Amino acid sequence: MNGGLPFETGTSSEGELLVSFKAPLTYENAAQTWQRLSALVISTHASLVLDLSSVTKVDSAGAALLWSFQRLCDRKGVRLRTESVQPPIKHFLEYLERETPKQQPTPPAGSFVSRFGDFLIVQATELRDFVRFCGSFLAVAGSVLRRSGRFRWKESFYYLQLAGSDAMTILFLIMFLLGMVMTFQAAIQLKQFGANIYVADLVSLALARELAPVFTAMLLAGRSGSAFAAEIGTMKVGEELDALAVMGFNLTELVILPKVIALMMAAPLLTIWANVAGILGGIVVSAVSLDLTPYSFMYEVYSAISLTDIAGGMLKTEVFAILIGLVGCFRGCQTGIGADSVGRQTTSAVVSGLFLIIFADAILTVLYYLLGW
Repeated sequence: MNGGLPFETGTSSEGELLVSFKAPLTYENAAQTWQRLSALVISTHASLVLDLSSVTKVDSAGAALLWSFQRLCDRKGVRLRTESVQPPIKHFLEYLERETPKQQPTPPAGSFVSRFGDFLIVQATELRDFVRFCGSFLAVAGSVLRRSGRFRWKESFYYLQLAGSDAMTILFLIMFLLGMVMTFQAAIQLKQFGANIYVADLVSLALARELAPVFTAMLLAGRSGSAFAAEIGTMKVGEELDALAVMGFNLTELVILPKVIALMMAAPLLTIWANVAGILGGIVVSAVSLDLTPYSFMYEVYSAISLTDIAGGMLKTEVFAILIGLVGCFRGCQTGIGADSVGRQTTSAVVSGLFLIIFADAILTVLYYLLGW
């Protein structure tokens, strides 16, 4: 080395200052290297070339040194380029650059139109990323279905228990009270026409076609969607996902697919449970205040709802479950560095899940109407 420096200086064929590193760019010599390189920028050189042909080792401190030196040269108006980077080191630097979250500059305060335009651009970008995420999931799911022996049923049954059986108590309580409230509200109007019996029609149809699927999906978004985002986000912060990827595992198949399949299995079962709870709440109110026997109430329910009504509710539930599982995992994969990012993405998973539930419900309701369902 030149005078104890970790690099040698010279002149390139184009008259540029050539810096040839002779020592690894690691934490041990990063401080000394930075001091010497900073001194070079202070000189009058208009162009610098970093020769990394002899560098055999670079760690995160060395990568940070190179990035900081690039920014320093940009501020000083010095043109910098790097040459002769060995393939393993180049791959490592590119990987760190991809995984390091980019710091977004604070946008200047502008008009409402410009802020609204920025908002639309952000939302369009997130929609594009989510569509890509869904496409990748469908490709992996199709591949796994063709090779059914590789599917991880044990993980799916584990998440099925968390999303399904553990949610039955709170779901029963919510839907039972909702059935009671609906029956009370309907009875106020129907009593005026002596049509108490039709309370059963209103409650059962509303539950089967709309309320049971939507309330079940909202409960899953609050419990399971947020849990999926927090779990995957914590794994990303702890670099567990990176470790699995380095070991050759397909993250979609290993981490995401079992969660979505578990929700697809749990959602229709919970919807049936929600229908039962709501109808029981209606029976209790009818027996107490409407002079209807449980038999007459159930007979009217049997006459009012059809298999099409039940199938329509089940289809909605499956669509909601897929959306909740995908958006929860997607938000978890978007987690950056730090525990606060896990909290933000968990909140975003719930908000996005609720929005997608209502949006999909509106589309399916209009579609059912057009099809005569």
